This record gives sequence, structure tokens and C-alpha cells, in this order.
Amino acid sequence: MTAQDPVVSIIIPTYCEDENIARCLGSIREQKFERGGIETIIVDSDSPDDTRKIARRYTDKVANIKSRGVSKARNTGAQEARGGVLIFLDADTILHHDFVAEIYNGFSDPDIVCISGALVGLESLGVLDNFFKVFHYGLVNKIAALSARLGFPLFPTVCLACRRSVFHDIGGFDECLAIAEDLVFSLKMGRAGRCSVQKGARAYTSLRRVKKNGRLRNYLIYFKNYFKVFVLNQKPWIQDFPHTVET
Repeated sequence: MTAQDPVVSIIIPTYCEDENIARCLGSIREQKFERGGIETIIVDSDSPDDTRKIARRYTDKVANIKSRGVSKARNTGAQEARGGVLIFLDADTILHHDFVAEIYNGFSDPDIVCISGALVGLESLGVLDNFFKVFHYGLVNKIAALSARLGFPLFPTVCLACRRSVFHDIGGFDECLAIAEDLVFSLKMGRAGRCSVQKGARAYTSLRRVKKNGRLRNYLIYFKNYFKVFVLNQKPWIQDFPHTVET
């Protein structure tokens, strides 16, 4: 198996990520994975900065789309992917060197269709922020693990993997959603097969958006919009969830 014949495709949606994308892509380049090739696909939403220029130093699979939306970007990347396993990452995420190997090993069970990695806070912060970081990501990981065991997985797409065949079977991500598209996606995966959390697949991710919006305000924004999606059956878009356009 060669790099031209990948078994894993990593898909990263970007917008104005020139300060973060090199670290993310560098951590992919350093993966210790011997089961086959890894391809990395960047789908940028027409960033006015150097995101695409920097990304091309690491991969020749850099697409540019004019419209915004992470779901559209992920679906676009999945259409180009050749690996049997798709891994979706955020651009400010850095992978532990054995992340891909841990994720890939999780799919040795043929009943598993979707896997979440374990999130770890990236920044070294002050005492209060470090406490919040541990609480925040500990809570996210616990919710992911418990919901998967109960049969309704609630996985964030910071580091989410699935079988490519099942991705296409369920229709990918809902491009009409600006929030909760990852939870809707993982719930559809849960109806297609078993989902799990691979605790050894560690992904270090940033609290930058939480800090920028404020801790309490960030939770309130998500709660309000999750209520719209799951209770009122509405589909909030950018104007209802403005911080999705911020970097």
C-alpha cells in the first residue's frame, strides 16, 4: 500500500486558519502508521489569508469553495477521498503521533461504523483556565462515551472518524445546519451501526473560541441552538449562530 493508494483520508475544513494549519498538518505528517497510506484533504472556504498557500506545503489536495459552511466543506472532501476510513479534523487540532493508528485499529471490529477520539486541551493556561479546560473536555469525552454506549452517539467533529461507505450511505453532513451538524451526523451513524470512543486516540484542540465568546455565553449559545435543532426542529444558520464565522 502506497501514499498514492491511501487507506485513511483526513479531511479538514478551513477558513482563515493560516496561524493554525501548519501545526495541524505537521502532526499528521508525524503519524506513526504502518497499515497503509494517509491522504490529507484541505477544503477551504475562500480564505483571504494564506491558509491555502501554507496547506500546499503539506499536501497537494487543497480545494477552494466559494460558499461557507463546514458541512459543505466536509462533504466536498469526502467526495474526493479514497481511503476506506474518513477522519474529520478541525484546523486548530494537533494529533498525538499514534492517533491514526488508534483510530484505524478501532475499525477492526466490523460492526463499528464511527469512532470519536479523545479530546485534550491544547493551551497551557492559568490555574482557573486550566481547571475549566480539564472540566470542559472531560465533560465532552464523557458525554461521547456514555451516549455511544446507550446507542445515540453525540460526537463532536473535532476528531471524528467513520467508514467511507457508511458516510455515503447516510448522505454525509446536513449542509443546512450551522450548528449541531456533528451531533446529527453521529446520531445517523448510530442508526447505521455501532459507534465508540477510542480513548487512546488523543487529539489536542484549542479553547480559543470558548475563550473569545466567554465560557458561560458559549454554553448558552450552544444550548439555545441545540434546543432549536433537536426540540423545535429548526435549522439555525450563520445569522443565528454568528460566532461560527469568527476565528
